[in-house]
Amino acid sequence: MKDPRVLVLMSTYNGERFLKEQLDSILSQKSVEIGLLVRDDGSKDNTCQILSDYASKHKNIKWKACKNVGFVKSFSALVKIAVTSDIEADYYAFADQDDIWMPNKLKTACDALAMKDNSKPNLFTSNSMQVDAEGHELEPFHKGPEPKFRKGNVLMFGTEQGCSMVFNKKAAEIYSENKPNLTWHDRWMYHICYFMGSVTYDHLPLFYYRRHEKNALANHKAGSLEGEPSKIVRVYRILFVEPPVTNHVEMAREFYDHFASKLNKEDQKIFRRFIVCRKSIASKIYMLFSRHFIYPYYDVNERRLLKWLIMAGRL
Repeated sequence: MKDPRVLVLMSTYNGERFLKEQLDSILSQKSVEIGLLVRDDGSKDNTCQILSDYASKHKNIKWKACKNVGFVKSFSALVKIAVTSDIEADYYAFADQDDIWMPNKLKTACDALAMKDNSKPNLFTSNSMQVDAEGHELEPFHKGPEPKFRKGNVLMFGTEQGCSMVFNKKAAEIYSENKPNLTWHDRWMYHICYFMGSVTYDHLPLFYYRRHEKNALANHKAGSLEGEPSKIVRVYRILFVEPPVTNHVEMAREFYDHFASKLNKEDQKIFRRFIVCRKSIASKIYMLFSRHFIYPYYDVNERRLLKWLIMAGRL
């Protein structure tokens, strides 16, 4: 049986420190046919030279140096290129420049996606093992039992890492035809598949997610009680001083504006409730008691904080 073809989409930016290790791990994937499409987002370090060196040795690597537009637009451009180019692929995968993939990451994803209806947008994601800058293991991204994702959680948290995502051609096509302006690329793809197709999650870590001083997303702890000696001060700052924790509401509104007609009536209701939750008491009450809005990560303090965030309109 022929190995599935996977086109990996990577956006790079000043990634010379960890890029070689990640490229090696992608090229070492087992039982899949790999293609790697890289868009450099205006790097000023040695990233482009590294990409040039690898491309000269590996015919399955294609890359281009581009102007800086930010990671969301960069990944959106990659999806567009993937769909419109003559590069053949059964599946596509997002990749960060500083992680390390375990050898069976893509094969596991392809096996799961092969069981799905390819006429619908389908997505595979997995847990990851967090590591520090030197590659020492820290803890899984999702600790404890497998998270219980619900529709409300998808709107409120996005739930999964883009660097874990592998998706089919239908998902890529829908994304390419409806690119986001505000919403993060991985959240947009997750929403497309969750609400219009399927999402398969594997709780087993399939890659090493690097946390380091220049990884802004990995170090961001919006809504967390960590990093502040006084929990009372931290909670006060989140609820009354800082701006809303994220722009989740705006991202949900953008998705709803694009895809409302493709959602079922229950999903339309969840979106509408969430979009107006900062100002609507009725929507806040709905979110507090709806089975769709639970905190999936099993931390009592965070669950309590979430309820206060809902009531204070700080989402």
